[in-house]
Amino acid sequence: MSISDNSGEYQFIDQFCNHVSFKNNLQKNTILAYKSDLKIFLSWILKNNCNFSRVDRVVINNYLASRLDLGASVSTIQRVVTCIKSFYLFMYENGFIQSNPAQLIENPKKRRKLPTIISEDEVETLLSCPNTNTISGMRDKCILELLYSSGLRISELLSIKVSQISRDKSFLKIIGKGGKERLVPIGSSAMNSLLTYIDVFRCNIKNIDNIEMLFIKETGALISRQECWKMIQKYALTSNINKKISPHNLRHAFATHLLNNGADLRTVQMLLGHASLSTTQIYTHIAKDRLVKFHQKFHPRG
Repeated sequence: MSISDNSGEYQFIDQFCNHVSFKNNLQKNTILAYKSDLKIFLSWILKNNCNFSRVDRVVINNYLASRLDLGASVSTIQRVVTCIKSFYLFMYENGFIQSNPAQLIENPKKRRKLPTIISEDEVETLLSCPNTNTISGMRDKCILELLYSSGLRISELLSIKVSQISRDKSFLKIIGKGGKERLVPIGSSAMNSLLTYIDVFRCNIKNIDNIEMLFIKETGALISRQECWKMIQKYALTSNINKKISPHNLRHAFATHLLNNGADLRTVQMLLGHASLSTTQIYTHIAKDRLVKFHQKFHPRG
Protein backbone atom coordinates (compact mmCIF):
# COMPACT_ATOMS: atom_id res chain seq x y z
CA MET A 1 0.00 0.00 0.00
CA SER A 2 1.44 3.36 -1.01
CA ILE A 3 1.24 6.16 1.52
CA SER A 4 0.94 8.67 -1.31
CA ASP A 5 -2.35 7.05 -2.35
CA ASN A 6 -5.09 9.13 -0.70
CA SER A 7 -7.48 6.18 -0.70
CA GLY A 8 -5.00 4.34 1.51
CA GLU A 9 -4.54 7.14 4.04
CA TYR A 10 -7.63 6.10 5.99
CA GLN A 11 -6.26 2.55 6.23
CA PHE A 12 -3.28 3.87 8.19
CA ILE A 13 -5.71 5.47 10.64
CA ASP A 14 -7.55 2.16 11.05
CA GLN A 15 -4.26 0.27 11.52
CA PHE A 16 -3.12 2.77 14.14
CA CYS A 17 -6.42 2.60 16.04
CA ASN A 18 -6.34 -1.20 16.03
CA HIS A 19 -2.74 -1.08 17.24
CA VAL A 20 -3.28 1.28 20.20
CA SER A 21 -6.53 -0.45 21.11
CA PHE A 22 -4.72 -3.77 21.45
CA LYS A 23 -1.45 -2.45 22.90
CA ASN A 24 -2.83 0.08 25.40
CA ASN A 25 -6.22 -1.49 26.08
CA LEU A 26 -7.94 1.86 25.54
CA GLN A 27 -11.64 2.55 26.00
CA LYS A 28 -13.84 2.41 22.90
CA ASN A 29 -14.68 6.13 23.23
CA THR A 30 -10.96 6.99 23.31
CA ILE A 31 -10.34 5.04 20.11
CA LEU A 32 -13.32 6.75 18.42
CA ALA A 33 -11.95 10.14 19.50
CA TYR A 34 -8.52 9.25 18.07
CA LYS A 35 -10.07 8.14 14.80
CA SER A 36 -12.16 11.32 14.56
CA ASP A 37 -9.17 13.57 15.35
CA LEU A 38 -7.01 11.88 12.72
CA LYS A 39 -9.71 12.03 10.05
CA ILE A 40 -10.15 15.76 10.67
CA PHE A 41 -6.37 16.17 10.47
CA LEU A 42 -6.22 14.13 7.25
CA SER A 43 -9.02 16.18 5.70
CA TRP A 44 -7.13 19.38 6.50
CA ILE A 45 -3.80 18.25 5.05
CA LEU A 46 -5.46 16.92 1.89
CA LYS A 47 -7.12 20.30 1.37
CA ASN A 48 -3.67 21.82 1.68
CA ASN A 49 -2.25 19.52 -1.00
CA CYS A 50 -0.38 17.34 1.43
CA ASN A 51 -0.53 13.79 2.79
CA PHE A 52 0.80 11.86 5.79
CA SER A 53 4.22 11.25 4.21
CA ARG A 54 4.88 14.91 3.38
CA VAL A 55 3.84 16.35 6.72
CA ASP A 56 6.53 18.14 8.70
CA ARG A 57 6.54 19.98 12.02
CA VAL A 58 5.52 23.27 10.39
CA VAL A 59 2.45 21.66 8.80
CA ILE A 60 1.39 20.14 12.12
CA ASN A 61 1.84 23.46 13.95
CA ASN A 62 -0.15 25.25 11.26
CA TYR A 63 -2.93 22.71 11.66
CA LEU A 64 -3.00 23.17 15.44
CA ALA A 65 -3.07 26.95 14.97
CA SER A 66 -6.03 26.63 12.59
CA ARG A 67 -7.91 24.57 15.19
CA LEU A 68 -7.26 27.27 17.80
CA ASP A 69 -8.45 29.95 15.36
CA LEU A 70 -11.71 28.01 14.96
CA GLY A 71 -12.26 28.10 18.71
CA ALA A 72 -10.86 24.76 19.92
CA SER A 73 -10.06 24.76 23.63
CA VAL A 74 -6.57 24.16 24.99
CA SER A 75 -7.70 20.79 26.40
CA THR A 76 -8.92 19.78 22.92
CA ILE A 77 -5.59 20.79 21.37
CA GLN A 78 -3.77 18.80 24.04
CA ARG A 79 -5.77 15.72 23.10
CA VAL A 80 -5.15 16.29 19.37
CA VAL A 81 -1.40 16.70 19.93
CA THR A 82 -1.28 13.48 21.95
CA CYS A 83 -3.16 11.69 19.19
CA ILE A 84 -0.96 13.01 16.35
CA LYS A 85 2.27 12.26 18.23
CA SER A 86 1.12 8.69 18.93
CA PHE A 87 0.04 8.25 15.31
CA TYR A 88 3.35 9.39 13.84
CA LEU A 89 5.34 7.32 16.31
CA PHE A 90 3.36 4.31 15.09
CA MET A 91 3.98 5.27 11.45
CA TYR A 92 7.73 5.71 12.06
CA GLU A 93 8.22 2.53 14.09
CA ASN A 94 6.43 0.49 11.43
CA GLY A 95 8.52 1.89 8.58
CA PHE A 96 5.71 3.78 6.83
CA ILE A 97 7.70 7.04 7.08
CA GLN A 98 11.44 7.73 7.28
CA SER A 99 11.33 10.34 10.06
CA ASN A 100 8.89 11.39 12.77
CA PRO A 101 7.62 14.97 12.13
CA ALA A 102 5.68 15.10 15.42
CA GLN A 103 8.57 14.15 17.67
CA LEU A 104 9.33 17.72 18.76
CA ILE A 105 5.75 18.98 18.84
CA GLU A 106 4.99 20.34 22.32
CA ASN A 107 1.68 20.13 24.09
CA PRO A 108 0.30 23.57 25.01
CA LYS A 109 0.08 24.22 28.72
CA LYS A 110 -3.40 24.51 30.04
CA ARG A 111 -4.08 27.88 31.58
CA ARG A 112 -4.46 27.76 35.30
CA LYS A 113 -7.98 28.62 36.30
CA LEU A 114 -8.06 31.85 38.26
CA PRO A 115 -9.45 31.47 41.78
CA THR A 116 -12.76 32.94 42.89
CA ILE A 117 -12.25 36.57 43.89
CA ILE A 118 -13.61 37.50 47.32
CA SER A 119 -13.74 41.21 48.14
CA GLU A 120 -12.59 42.66 51.46
CA ASP A 121 -16.20 43.54 52.32
CA GLU A 122 -17.32 39.98 51.60
CA VAL A 123 -14.60 38.61 53.86
CA GLU A 124 -15.69 40.95 56.68
CA THR A 125 -19.29 39.77 56.25
CA LEU A 126 -18.18 36.14 56.34
CA LEU A 127 -16.09 36.65 59.49
CA SER A 128 -19.02 38.22 61.33
CA CYS A 129 -21.29 35.17 60.85
CA PRO A 130 -20.22 32.69 63.57
CA ASN A 131 -21.98 32.88 66.96
CA THR A 132 -19.02 33.61 69.23
CA ASN A 133 -21.02 32.85 72.37
CA THR A 134 -20.63 29.11 71.73
CA ILE A 135 -17.57 26.85 71.69
CA SER A 136 -18.13 25.75 68.09
CA GLY A 137 -18.94 29.30 66.97
CA MET A 138 -15.80 30.72 68.56
CA ARG A 139 -13.74 27.91 67.03
CA ASP A 140 -15.26 28.57 63.57
CA LYS A 141 -14.59 32.30 63.93
CA CYS A 142 -10.99 31.53 64.82
CA ILE A 143 -10.56 29.20 61.84
CA LEU A 144 -11.95 31.80 59.42
CA GLU A 145 -9.79 34.55 60.92
CA LEU A 146 -6.60 32.49 60.64
CA LEU A 147 -7.26 31.30 57.10
CA TYR A 148 -7.69 34.90 55.98
CA SER A 149 -5.24 36.65 58.32
CA SER A 150 -2.33 34.27 57.78
CA GLY A 151 -3.06 32.72 54.36
CA LEU A 152 -2.72 29.17 55.63
CA ARG A 153 -3.40 26.02 53.66
CA ILE A 154 -6.23 24.02 55.21
CA SER A 155 -3.83 21.14 55.92
CA GLU A 156 -1.50 23.56 57.74
CA LEU A 157 -4.33 25.05 59.78
CA LEU A 158 -5.80 21.74 60.93
CA SER A 159 -2.39 20.42 61.99
CA ILE A 160 -1.53 23.40 64.23
CA LYS A 161 -0.56 22.49 67.77
CA VAL A 162 -1.10 24.85 70.69
CA SER A 163 2.68 24.88 71.21
CA GLN A 164 3.17 26.46 67.77
CA ILE A 165 1.52 29.72 68.84
CA SER A 166 3.70 32.58 70.04
CA ARG A 167 1.37 34.64 72.24
CA ASP A 168 3.71 37.55 72.91
CA LYS A 169 4.86 38.03 69.31
CA SER A 170 1.66 37.05 67.45
CA PHE A 171 3.38 34.47 65.26
CA LEU A 172 2.59 30.92 64.20
CA LYS A 173 5.26 28.34 63.47
CA ILE A 174 3.91 26.48 60.43
CA ILE A 175 5.14 23.22 58.94
CA GLY A 176 4.30 23.52 55.24
CA LYS A 177 4.75 21.39 52.11
CA GLY A 178 7.82 19.20 52.13
CA GLY A 179 8.21 19.69 55.88
CA LYS A 180 9.44 23.26 55.37
CA GLU A 181 9.05 25.48 58.42
CA ARG A 182 8.05 29.13 58.28
CA LEU A 183 6.88 31.82 60.68
CA VAL A 184 3.54 33.42 59.83
CA PRO A 185 2.25 36.59 61.51
CA ILE A 186 -1.23 36.60 63.04
CA GLY A 187 -3.39 39.71 62.63
CA SER A 188 -4.61 41.44 65.78
CA SER A 189 -8.25 40.46 65.22
CA ALA A 190 -7.28 36.84 64.56
CA MET A 191 -5.01 36.83 67.63
CA ASN A 192 -7.80 38.13 69.87
CA SER A 193 -10.15 35.44 68.57
CA LEU A 194 -7.44 32.80 69.02
CA LEU A 195 -6.71 33.72 72.64
CA THR A 196 -10.41 33.88 73.50
CA TYR A 197 -10.97 30.48 71.93
CA ILE A 198 -8.05 28.92 73.85
CA ASP A 199 -8.50 30.61 77.24
CA VAL A 200 -12.28 30.88 77.48
CA PHE A 201 -13.84 28.18 75.31
CA ARG A 202 -11.37 25.42 74.51
CA CYS A 203 -10.51 24.85 78.17
CA ASN A 204 -14.14 23.84 78.77
CA ILE A 205 -13.89 20.88 76.40
CA LYS A 206 -13.75 17.90 78.76
CA ASN A 207 -13.06 14.93 76.48
CA ILE A 208 -9.79 16.02 74.95
CA ASP A 209 -8.27 13.07 73.08
CA ASN A 210 -6.02 15.39 71.05
CA ILE A 211 -5.02 17.81 73.76
CA GLU A 212 -1.99 19.12 71.85
CA MET A 213 -4.01 20.06 68.75
CA LEU A 214 -5.46 23.56 68.42
CA PHE A 215 -8.70 22.92 66.54
CA ILE A 216 -10.87 20.09 67.85
CA LYS A 217 -14.55 19.30 68.21
CA GLU A 218 -16.35 19.45 71.55
CA THR A 219 -15.94 15.66 71.68
CA GLY A 220 -12.17 16.03 71.42
CA ALA A 221 -12.11 14.58 67.90
CA LEU A 222 -10.12 16.24 65.12
CA ILE A 223 -11.83 18.34 62.44
CA SER A 224 -11.60 17.00 58.88
CA ARG A 225 -10.92 19.04 55.74
CA GLN A 226 -14.42 18.22 54.47
CA GLU A 227 -16.03 19.46 57.69
CA CYS A 228 -14.06 22.69 57.48
CA TRP A 229 -15.14 23.19 53.87
CA LYS A 230 -18.80 22.59 54.77
CA MET A 231 -18.52 25.02 57.68
CA ILE A 232 -17.28 27.79 55.40
CA GLN A 233 -20.02 27.03 52.88
CA LYS A 234 -22.61 27.29 55.65
CA TYR A 235 -21.44 30.75 56.65
CA ALA A 236 -21.19 31.84 53.01
CA LEU A 237 -24.87 30.95 52.59
CA THR A 238 -25.77 32.72 55.84
CA SER A 239 -23.99 35.87 54.72
CA ASN A 240 -25.68 35.75 51.27
CA ILE A 241 -22.35 35.66 49.43
CA ASN A 242 -23.31 34.03 46.14
CA LYS A 243 -19.92 32.44 45.55
CA LYS A 244 -18.44 29.02 46.19
CA ILE A 245 -16.04 29.83 48.99
CA SER A 246 -13.52 27.23 50.19
CA PRO A 247 -10.61 27.37 52.63
CA HIS A 248 -8.30 27.88 49.66
CA ASN A 249 -10.35 30.85 48.46
CA LEU A 250 -9.60 32.60 51.76
CA ARG A 251 -5.90 31.92 51.15
CA HIS A 252 -6.31 33.51 47.70
CA ALA A 253 -8.09 36.48 49.29
CA PHE A 254 -5.21 36.87 51.76
CA ALA A 255 -2.65 37.12 48.94
CA THR A 256 -4.78 39.27 46.64
CA HIS A 257 -5.70 41.81 49.31
CA LEU A 258 -2.06 42.09 50.41
CA LEU A 259 -1.04 42.92 46.84
CA ASN A 260 -3.93 45.34 46.41
CA ASN A 261 -2.75 47.21 49.49
CA GLY A 262 0.87 47.55 48.41
CA ALA A 263 2.69 44.37 49.46
CA ASP A 264 5.43 43.17 47.11
CA LEU A 265 5.26 39.78 45.43
CA ARG A 266 8.35 38.38 47.17
CA THR A 267 6.89 39.06 50.61
CA VAL A 268 3.61 37.39 49.66
CA GLN A 269 5.60 34.41 48.38
CA MET A 270 7.30 34.03 51.76
CA LEU A 271 4.04 34.36 53.68
CA LEU A 272 2.31 31.75 51.50
CA GLY A 273 5.25 29.35 51.70
CA HIS A 274 5.63 29.06 47.93
CA ALA A 275 8.93 27.54 46.84
CA SER A 276 8.82 29.38 43.50
CA LEU A 277 7.87 32.98 42.78
CA SER A 278 6.13 31.82 39.59
CA THR A 279 3.51 30.07 41.74
CA THR A 280 2.72 33.34 43.49
CA GLN A 281 2.51 35.31 40.24
CA ILE A 282 -1.02 34.04 39.57
CA TYR A 283 -2.17 36.66 42.07
CA THR A 284 -0.93 39.49 39.87
CA HIS A 285 -3.72 38.54 37.44
CA ILE A 286 -6.42 39.06 40.06
CA ALA A 287 -4.92 41.91 42.08
CA LYS A 288 -6.20 44.41 39.51
CA ASP A 289 -7.11 47.13 42.01
CA ARG A 290 -3.49 47.70 42.90
CA LEU A 291 -2.36 47.73 39.27
CA VAL A 292 -4.99 50.33 38.35
CA LYS A 293 -4.07 52.54 41.33
CA PHE A 294 -0.36 52.31 40.50
CA HIS A 295 -1.04 53.21 36.88
CA GLN A 296 -3.20 56.18 37.86
CA LYS A 297 -0.61 57.38 40.38
CA PHE A 298 2.61 56.99 38.44
CA HIS A 299 1.82 57.00 34.71
CA PRO A 300 1.94 60.48 33.10
CA ARG A 301 -1.32 59.78 31.28
CA GLY A 302 -2.92 57.93 34.21
